[in-house]
Amino acid sequence: MALIPHYTQSGGTPAITGAGSGEFRCDCGGSLLIAGYEPRDFLDIWIRCSACGEVVATPGVAQGAAPPRAVVLVERGAEGAPATVAAGVALISREEMQRLESLYQPRSTDSDPHVLSEALVDAVEAEYTQRTGERLTTAPVGYKDHALAWAIAHFRARLRDKEWTSFADDPDLVAMTVLAAFRDLFASWAHHPLFDAMFGTVSAQRFSLHAMAMFGTAKSLASAGNRVGFVATEAASPKIVSLQLVLGAADQLSVVVSRFDRFEWPNGYQVDPGAVRTAVLEAMTSMQGRINRLRPGILVLSSGASEGAFDTILVETITAAIASHGRRHRGLAALAALAAIFPKVLLTGKPREVRFGYTFYPVQNRSHTAGDSVRTGPPADQTGFL
Repeated sequence: MALIPHYTQSGGTPAITGAGSGEFRCDCGGSLLIAGYEPRDFLDIWIRCSACGEVVATPGVAQGAAPPRAVVLVERGAEGAPATVAAGVALISREEMQRLESLYQPRSTDSDPHVLSEALVDAVEAEYTQRTGERLTTAPVGYKDHALAWAIAHFRARLRDKEWTSFADDPDLVAMTVLAAFRDLFASWAHHPLFDAMFGTVSAQRFSLHAMAMFGTAKSLASAGNRVGFVATEAASPKIVSLQLVLGAADQLSVVVSRFDRFEWPNGYQVDPGAVRTAVLEAMTSMQGRINRLRPGILVLSSGASEGAFDTILVETITAAIASHGRRHRGLAALAALAAIFPKVLLTGKPREVRFGYTFYPVQNRSHTAGDSVRTGPPADQTGFL
Protein backbone atom coordinates (compact mmCIF):
# COMPACT_ATOMS: atom_id res chain seq x y z
CA MET A 1 0.00 0.00 0.00
CA ALA A 2 1.50 3.34 -1.06
CA LEU A 3 2.18 5.80 1.72
CA ILE A 4 -0.08 8.84 1.40
CA PRO A 5 1.72 12.11 2.06
CA HIS A 6 0.20 15.23 3.52
CA TYR A 7 1.57 17.37 0.69
CA THR A 8 3.17 16.75 -2.69
CA GLN A 9 5.89 19.01 -4.01
CA SER A 10 5.20 20.51 -7.43
CA GLY A 11 8.24 21.09 -9.61
CA GLY A 12 11.35 22.26 -7.85
CA THR A 13 9.69 24.84 -5.61
CA PRO A 14 9.20 24.22 -1.86
CA ALA A 15 5.94 22.53 -0.93
CA ILE A 16 5.54 24.81 2.10
CA THR A 17 7.10 28.03 3.36
CA GLY A 18 7.36 28.52 7.10
CA ALA A 19 8.33 31.43 9.33
CA GLY A 20 11.70 30.01 10.41
CA SER A 21 15.19 30.41 9.03
CA GLY A 22 16.11 26.80 8.18
CA GLU A 23 15.50 24.41 5.33
CA PHE A 24 14.04 20.91 5.12
CA ARG A 25 15.37 18.93 2.16
CA CYS A 26 14.88 15.50 0.67
CA ASP A 27 17.77 13.04 0.97
CA CYS A 28 17.71 12.35 -2.77
CA GLY A 29 19.93 15.25 -3.70
CA GLY A 30 18.83 18.21 -1.72
CA SER A 31 15.41 19.03 -3.16
CA LEU A 32 14.00 21.82 -0.95
CA LEU A 33 10.68 20.67 0.50
CA ILE A 34 10.15 23.33 3.21
CA ALA A 35 11.63 26.81 3.08
CA GLY A 36 11.71 28.85 6.28
CA TYR A 37 11.80 25.60 8.22
CA GLU A 38 11.49 25.59 12.02
CA PRO A 39 11.25 22.02 13.42
CA ARG A 40 8.65 22.87 16.07
CA ASP A 41 6.32 24.26 13.38
CA PHE A 42 6.12 21.07 11.25
CA LEU A 43 5.32 17.99 13.31
CA ASP A 44 5.27 14.62 11.55
CA ILE A 45 4.34 16.21 8.21
CA TRP A 46 4.92 13.88 5.22
CA ILE A 47 5.86 15.42 1.85
CA ARG A 48 6.39 13.69 -1.50
CA CYS A 49 9.51 14.90 -3.31
CA SER A 50 8.88 15.79 -6.95
CA ALA A 51 12.46 14.83 -7.92
CA CYS A 52 12.63 11.25 -6.62
CA GLY A 53 9.05 10.45 -5.68
CA GLU A 54 9.97 9.45 -2.11
CA VAL A 55 7.84 10.53 0.85
CA VAL A 56 9.87 12.27 3.57
CA ALA A 57 8.59 13.11 7.06
CA THR A 58 9.52 15.89 9.45
CA PRO A 59 10.13 14.77 13.06
CA GLY A 60 7.47 15.03 15.75
CA VAL A 61 7.84 16.70 19.13
CA ALA A 62 11.18 15.74 20.65
CA GLN A 63 11.21 13.78 23.90
CA GLY A 64 11.00 16.17 26.85
CA ALA A 65 10.12 19.17 24.68
CA ALA A 66 7.03 21.24 25.37
CA PRO A 67 4.14 20.75 22.92
CA PRO A 68 3.09 23.62 20.67
CA ARG A 69 0.39 25.94 21.95
CA ALA A 70 -1.32 26.50 18.59
CA VAL A 71 -1.67 23.80 15.94
CA VAL A 72 -3.40 23.13 12.64
CA LEU A 73 -4.33 19.47 12.10
CA VAL A 74 -3.37 18.31 8.59
CA GLU A 75 -4.89 15.21 7.04
CA ARG A 76 -3.04 13.01 4.58
CA GLY A 77 -3.78 13.81 0.98
CA ALA A 78 -4.45 17.48 1.65
CA GLU A 79 -5.47 19.21 -1.57
CA GLY A 80 -2.94 21.99 -1.28
CA ALA A 81 -0.30 23.21 1.12
CA PRO A 82 -0.70 26.70 2.59
CA ALA A 83 1.41 29.33 0.86
CA THR A 84 2.99 30.17 4.20
CA VAL A 85 2.68 29.00 7.77
CA ALA A 86 2.26 31.80 10.31
CA ALA A 87 4.77 32.17 13.11
CA GLY A 88 3.71 30.41 16.31
CA VAL A 89 1.36 27.98 14.55
CA ALA A 90 2.43 24.38 13.98
CA LEU A 91 1.19 21.99 11.31
CA ILE A 92 0.67 18.58 12.88
CA SER A 93 -0.37 15.16 11.61
CA ARG A 94 -3.32 13.32 13.10
CA GLU A 95 -1.00 10.55 14.25
CA GLU A 96 1.28 12.97 16.09
CA MET A 97 -1.72 14.74 17.62
CA GLN A 98 -3.03 11.43 18.94
CA ARG A 99 0.41 10.56 20.31
CA LEU A 100 0.68 13.90 22.12
CA GLU A 101 -2.85 13.65 23.49
CA SER A 102 -1.99 10.25 24.93
CA LEU A 103 1.21 11.65 26.42
CA TYR A 104 -0.12 14.93 27.80
CA GLN A 105 -3.67 14.13 28.86
CA PRO A 106 -4.33 12.97 32.43
CA ARG A 107 -4.89 9.32 33.23
CA SER A 108 -8.28 8.24 34.53
CA THR A 109 -8.27 7.25 38.20
CA ASP A 110 -12.02 6.79 38.69
CA SER A 111 -11.72 3.19 39.84
CA ASP A 112 -8.67 3.55 42.08
CA PRO A 113 -9.46 2.93 45.78
CA HIS A 114 -7.40 4.29 48.66
CA VAL A 115 -7.16 2.01 51.69
CA LEU A 116 -5.59 3.63 54.73
CA SER A 117 -2.81 1.54 56.26
CA GLU A 118 0.74 1.88 57.53
CA ALA A 119 1.89 0.76 54.08
CA LEU A 120 -0.03 3.56 52.35
CA VAL A 121 1.28 6.21 54.75
CA ASP A 122 4.82 4.86 54.34
CA ALA A 123 4.47 4.93 50.54
CA VAL A 124 3.29 8.56 50.53
CA GLU A 125 6.13 9.62 52.80
CA ALA A 126 8.67 7.70 50.70
CA GLU A 127 7.38 9.36 47.51
CA TYR A 128 7.78 12.75 49.15
CA THR A 129 11.33 11.98 50.26
CA GLN A 130 12.33 10.60 46.87
CA ARG A 131 11.01 13.66 45.05
CA THR A 132 12.26 16.34 47.44
CA GLY A 133 15.44 14.76 48.79
CA GLU A 134 14.37 15.49 52.35
CA ARG A 135 12.27 13.87 55.05
CA LEU A 136 8.97 15.25 56.21
CA THR A 137 9.16 17.23 59.41
CA THR A 138 8.30 15.32 62.59
CA ALA A 139 7.53 18.52 64.48
CA PRO A 140 3.83 19.17 65.15
CA VAL A 141 2.32 21.12 62.27
CA GLY A 142 -1.18 22.25 61.44
CA TYR A 143 -3.28 21.54 58.38
CA LYS A 144 -2.68 25.00 56.96
CA ASP A 145 1.06 24.93 57.75
CA HIS A 146 1.93 21.78 55.80
CA ALA A 147 -1.09 19.74 54.77
CA LEU A 148 0.83 16.56 53.86
CA ALA A 149 2.98 16.48 57.03
CA TRP A 150 -0.13 17.13 59.11
CA ALA A 151 -2.11 14.33 57.41
CA ILE A 152 0.67 11.78 57.82
CA ALA A 153 1.22 12.68 61.49
CA HIS A 154 -2.54 12.51 62.06
CA PHE A 155 -2.80 8.97 60.72
CA ARG A 156 0.39 7.78 62.36
CA ALA A 157 -1.36 8.55 65.65
CA ARG A 158 -4.65 7.05 64.53
CA LEU A 159 -3.05 3.80 63.42
CA ARG A 160 -1.36 3.40 66.82
CA ASP A 161 -4.80 3.47 68.47
CA LYS A 162 -6.05 -0.12 68.52
CA GLU A 163 -9.62 1.03 69.15
CA TRP A 164 -9.77 3.19 66.04
CA THR A 165 -11.31 1.30 63.15
CA SER A 166 -12.48 3.81 60.54
CA PHE A 167 -12.89 7.49 59.68
CA ALA A 168 -14.61 8.89 62.73
CA ASP A 169 -14.62 12.67 62.38
CA ASP A 170 -13.82 15.65 60.18
CA PRO A 171 -10.02 15.60 60.77
CA ASP A 172 -9.97 11.97 59.58
CA LEU A 173 -11.83 12.83 56.37
CA VAL A 174 -9.74 15.95 55.67
CA ALA A 175 -6.47 14.09 56.28
CA MET A 176 -7.60 11.27 54.00
CA THR A 177 -8.56 13.81 51.34
CA VAL A 178 -5.03 15.25 51.45
CA LEU A 179 -3.39 11.82 51.13
CA ALA A 180 -5.75 10.76 48.35
CA ALA A 181 -5.25 14.03 46.44
CA PHE A 182 -1.47 13.56 46.69
CA ARG A 183 -1.73 10.01 45.34
CA ASP A 184 -4.17 11.08 42.63
CA LEU A 185 -1.72 13.75 41.46
CA PHE A 186 0.83 11.01 40.73
CA ALA A 187 -1.68 8.57 39.25
CA SER A 188 -3.10 11.24 36.93
CA TRP A 189 -0.03 13.19 35.85
CA ALA A 190 3.25 11.34 36.61
CA HIS A 191 3.60 10.41 32.91
CA HIS A 192 3.44 14.07 31.85
CA PRO A 193 6.72 15.64 30.63
CA LEU A 194 6.11 18.60 32.97
CA PHE A 195 5.43 16.52 36.07
CA ASP A 196 8.58 17.72 37.83
CA ALA A 197 7.26 21.27 37.50
CA MET A 198 3.83 20.15 38.74
CA PHE A 199 5.37 18.53 41.79
CA GLY A 200 7.54 21.58 42.43
CA THR A 201 4.44 23.76 42.31
CA VAL A 202 2.51 21.80 44.94
CA SER A 203 5.64 21.30 47.06
CA ALA A 204 6.23 25.06 47.21
CA GLN A 205 2.70 25.40 48.60
CA ARG A 206 3.22 22.57 51.09
CA PHE A 207 0.80 20.23 49.35
CA SER A 208 -2.31 22.16 50.25
CA LEU A 209 -5.53 21.08 48.60
CA HIS A 210 -5.52 24.50 46.91
CA ALA A 211 -2.14 23.80 45.29
CA MET A 212 -3.36 20.47 43.94
CA ALA A 213 -6.64 22.03 42.76
CA MET A 214 -4.98 23.39 39.59
CA PHE A 215 -4.30 19.86 38.42
CA GLY A 216 -7.74 18.68 39.50
CA THR A 217 -9.19 21.51 37.41
CA ALA A 218 -7.06 20.53 34.42
CA LYS A 219 -8.17 16.94 34.79
CA SER A 220 -11.83 17.91 35.01
CA LEU A 221 -11.63 20.13 31.93
CA ALA A 222 -9.71 17.49 29.97
CA SER A 223 -12.29 14.85 30.94
CA ALA A 224 -14.98 17.09 29.47
CA GLY A 225 -13.18 17.05 26.10
CA ASN A 226 -10.97 20.14 26.29
CA ARG A 227 -7.31 20.32 25.33
CA VAL A 228 -5.37 21.57 28.33
CA GLY A 229 -1.84 22.90 28.48
CA PHE A 230 0.55 24.12 31.14
CA VAL A 231 3.16 26.87 31.04
CA ALA A 232 6.22 26.27 33.19
CA THR A 233 9.16 28.42 34.21
CA GLU A 234 12.54 27.55 32.74
CA ALA A 235 14.40 27.66 36.06
CA ALA A 236 16.48 24.80 37.45
CA SER A 237 13.52 23.96 39.70
CA PRO A 238 10.58 24.72 37.37
CA LYS A 239 7.08 25.63 38.50
CA ILE A 240 3.78 25.71 36.63
CA VAL A 241 2.79 29.35 36.22
CA SER A 242 -0.42 28.99 34.25
CA LEU A 243 -3.06 26.62 32.94
CA GLN A 244 -4.64 27.15 29.54
CA LEU A 245 -7.31 25.69 27.33
CA VAL A 246 -6.46 25.39 23.64
CA LEU A 247 -9.63 26.33 21.76
CA GLY A 248 -8.48 26.43 18.16
CA ALA A 249 -5.55 26.89 15.83
CA ALA A 250 -4.26 29.96 17.63
CA ASP A 251 -6.62 30.62 20.53
CA GLN A 252 -6.00 29.92 24.20
CA LEU A 253 -8.15 30.63 27.21
CA SER A 254 -6.44 31.14 30.55
CA VAL A 255 -7.72 29.25 33.59
CA VAL A 256 -7.00 30.90 36.94
CA VAL A 257 -7.45 28.69 40.01
CA SER A 258 -7.87 30.98 43.00
CA ARG A 259 -7.63 30.04 46.67
CA PHE A 260 -11.07 30.54 48.22
CA ASP A 261 -10.32 29.55 51.81
CA ARG A 262 -12.26 32.08 53.87
CA PHE A 263 -14.82 29.39 54.73
CA GLU A 264 -12.50 26.38 54.82
CA TRP A 265 -12.25 23.78 57.55
CA PRO A 266 -11.61 23.96 60.46
CA ASN A 267 -13.00 27.49 60.77
CA GLY A 268 -15.64 27.77 58.08
CA TYR A 269 -18.57 25.56 59.00
CA GLN A 270 -20.82 28.40 60.19
CA VAL A 271 -21.38 29.88 56.76
CA ASP A 272 -23.58 32.88 56.03
CA PRO A 273 -24.85 32.94 52.41
CA GLY A 274 -24.53 36.73 52.33
CA ALA A 275 -20.87 36.51 53.30
CA VAL A 276 -20.26 33.89 50.61
CA ARG A 277 -21.89 36.12 48.00
CA THR A 278 -19.71 39.06 49.03
CA ALA A 279 -16.57 36.91 48.86
CA VAL A 280 -17.47 35.55 45.40
CA LEU A 281 -18.05 39.03 43.98
CA GLU A 282 -14.77 40.20 45.53
CA ALA A 283 -13.00 37.26 43.87
CA MET A 284 -14.48 38.18 40.49
CA THR A 285 -13.49 41.82 40.85
CA SER A 286 -9.95 41.00 42.03
CA MET A 287 -9.31 39.06 38.81
CA GLN A 288 -10.15 41.87 36.40
CA GLY A 289 -6.45 42.57 35.83
CA ARG A 290 -5.88 38.97 34.73
CA ILE A 291 -9.24 38.09 33.17
CA ASN A 292 -10.98 40.76 31.11
CA ARG A 293 -12.31 41.47 27.62
CA LEU A 294 -8.84 41.59 26.13
CA ARG A 295 -7.68 38.52 28.06
CA PRO A 296 -10.70 36.27 28.57
CA GLY A 297 -10.47 33.31 30.87
CA ILE A 298 -12.00 31.03 33.45
CA LEU A 299 -11.93 31.71 37.18
CA VAL A 300 -12.05 28.61 39.34
CA LEU A 301 -12.57 28.97 43.09
CA SER A 302 -10.74 26.35 45.13
CA SER A 303 -12.69 25.66 48.29
CA GLY A 304 -10.16 23.31 49.89
CA ALA A 305 -11.53 21.25 52.75
CA SER A 306 -15.23 22.05 52.84
CA GLU A 307 -18.43 20.27 53.80
CA GLY A 308 -21.61 19.68 51.90
CA ALA A 309 -23.65 22.65 53.14
CA PHE A 310 -20.97 25.10 52.06
CA ASP A 311 -20.56 23.38 48.69
CA THR A 312 -24.24 23.90 47.93
CA ILE A 313 -24.17 27.53 49.01
CA LEU A 314 -21.08 28.27 46.93
CA VAL A 315 -22.48 26.69 43.76
CA GLU A 316 -25.79 28.54 44.17
CA THR A 317 -23.88 31.78 44.75
CA ILE A 318 -21.73 31.29 41.66
CA THR A 319 -24.81 30.64 39.53
CA ALA A 320 -26.50 33.78 40.83
CA ALA A 321 -23.33 35.86 40.43
CA ILE A 322 -22.96 34.93 36.77
CA ALA A 323 -26.62 35.66 36.14
CA SER A 324 -26.48 39.10 37.77
CA HIS A 325 -22.90 40.20 37.04
CA GLY A 326 -21.86 38.16 33.99
CA ARG A 327 -22.44 41.01 31.54
CA ARG A 328 -20.28 43.28 33.70
CA HIS A 329 -17.49 40.67 33.71
CA ARG A 330 -17.55 39.66 30.04
CA GLY A 331 -13.94 38.53 30.17
CA LEU A 332 -15.07 35.60 32.25
CA ALA A 333 -15.89 32.80 29.86
CA ALA A 334 -17.60 30.84 32.59
CA LEU A 335 -17.70 31.30 36.75
CA ALA A 336 -15.98 28.22 34.69
CA ALA A 337 -15.35 31.79 33.63
CA LEU A 338 -16.78 31.05 37.34
CA ALA A 339 -16.37 27.53 38.62
CA ALA A 340 -15.89 25.80 41.93
CA ILE A 341 -13.77 22.73 42.51
CA PHE A 342 -14.11 20.48 45.51
CA PRO A 343 -11.71 17.61 46.33
CA LYS A 344 -13.81 14.85 47.87
CA VAL A 345 -13.46 11.38 49.36
CA LEU A 346 -16.35 8.93 49.21
CA LEU A 347 -16.66 6.17 51.78
CA THR A 348 -17.09 2.80 50.09
CA GLY A 349 -18.49 0.88 53.06
CA LYS A 350 -15.29 -1.10 53.44
CA PRO A 351 -13.11 -0.44 56.51
CA ARG A 352 -10.70 2.46 55.95
CA GLU A 353 -11.34 2.56 52.19
CA VAL A 354 -12.35 5.60 50.16
CA ARG A 355 -12.49 6.71 46.57
CA PHE A 356 -11.29 10.15 45.61
CA GLY A 357 -12.35 12.60 42.95
CA TYR A 358 -12.78 16.25 42.10
CA THR A 359 -16.28 17.63 41.88
CA PHE A 360 -16.14 20.44 39.33
CA TYR A 361 -19.07 22.85 39.03
CA PRO A 362 -18.77 25.19 36.05
CA VAL A 363 -21.26 27.93 35.24
CA GLN A 364 -20.82 29.42 31.78
CA ASN A 365 -21.04 33.15 31.24
CA ARG A 366 -23.43 33.52 28.30
CA SER A 367 -22.36 37.16 27.95
CA HIS A 368 -18.99 36.05 26.60
CA THR A 369 -18.67 34.25 23.27
CA ALA A 370 -15.45 32.47 24.31
CA GLY A 371 -17.50 30.49 26.77
CA ASP A 372 -19.22 28.71 23.88
CA SER A 373 -15.91 27.03 22.98
CA VAL A 374 -15.38 25.60 26.45
CA ARG A 375 -16.66 22.09 27.00
CA THR A 376 -17.81 21.93 30.58
CA GLY A 377 -20.11 18.94 30.64
CA PRO A 378 -22.50 18.16 33.49
CA PRO A 379 -20.94 18.36 36.98
CA ALA A 380 -21.60 14.65 37.66
CA ASP A 381 -19.20 13.70 34.86
CA GLN A 382 -16.30 15.31 36.72
CA THR A 383 -16.55 13.72 40.14
CA GLY A 384 -14.71 10.46 39.64
CA PHE A 385 -17.48 8.74 41.64
CA LEU A 386 -19.55 7.40 38.75
